[in-house]
Amino acid sequence: MFKRLFSLIVFAAVMGFAQFAPEPQVADIKLMMDPKTEKPMIMDFSTHLSGISDPGILFAHFSNRPLLIYYFSPKCPHCQKHFPEIQNLIKEYESKGLTGIAIGLNGGIKKNDIRLFIDQYHAVIPVFQDTDSKFGPAYGTGYIPVVYLVQKDGTFYRYETLNEANMNHLRATLNKILKK
Repeated sequence: MFKRLFSLIVFAAVMGFAQFAPEPQVADIKLMMDPKTEKPMIMDFSTHLSGISDPGILFAHFSNRPLLIYYFSPKCPHCQKHFPEIQNLIKEYESKGLTGIAIGLNGGIKKNDIRLFIDQYHAVIPVFQDTDSKFGPAYGTGYIPVVYLVQKDGTFYRYETLNEANMNHLRATLNKILKK
C-alpha cells in the first residue's frame, strides 16, 4: 500500500514538472465577403496582370482550380523573407492539386525589379505584375505580403499576416480542400 501511494506521489510530482506541448494556434480566417452583398467574394480572373516570368501567360489560366497567390513587392524585406516559405508550401501541395503564382504590385516597381527578385529568390512559380493597379485595391489590405487561397469556385481566404496561427489555418484549409 505504501509503495503504491509513494508511486502515485512520485508520478504526480513528475507530471507536475512535465512540459506539455501547447496546442498549435489556428487563426479563425473566414472566406472574404463582399461588404455590399454580404456574400463570399469571387476572384476576378479577367483582371489584367502582366506576365513577368512568362509574358504570354494570362491570369485567367489559373481559374477553376485551387490557387495560392502571393501578393508582394520585390523591395519589401517581409516579402523577401516569406517568399521561400510560401514557394515551398506550394511545392509541397502541388501533387495534391494546388497551383501557385506570385503577383508583384505596381506602385513605382519596375519589371526589372521583379525579374531581379525572381532570380535572387529562385522563383519557379509564375510571377505577374499588377501593372494596372487593379488587383491590390480590389483584394488588398494596403499591406504586403498577403496570401490568398482561392478555391475552385473562385471564393477565397485572405491571409493578411504570415504568422504561425495563420499558416496553421492555411495548411488545415489546404488539407481540407485538397483531399482526394
